[in-house]
Amino acid sequence: MNVLPETRMGRVAVWLLLPVLLYPLYWSVFLLIPDSWRALSIGVVAVIVGLAVASLLTAAVAVVRRHERSVAVLGLGGLTLLMVVFFAVGEAVGGH
Repeated sequence: MNVLPETRMGRVAVWLLLPVLLYPLYWSVFLLIPDSWRALSIGVVAVIVGLAVASLLTAAVAVVRRHERSVAVLGLGGLTLLMVVFFAVGEAVGGH
């Protein structure tokens, strides 16, 4: 088992996974955005959600079809999936 992905699809999946995993770090930046610019923060969140879905699908295809078994793809994919499930359950239960 390698640390870095060997296939092209595995590398694409890792690059898509990184911004999603760094999303909690953006919260401190979002607090600095004035209320008049809330559309910007909503747009960034929409992009992050799109990246999360794309990254999980790409990682799943890399693992299943391309037989990617790298720690980066499996680990980052698992962390992203947990983060997406955590936020989805949090929003469904009570949100803010």
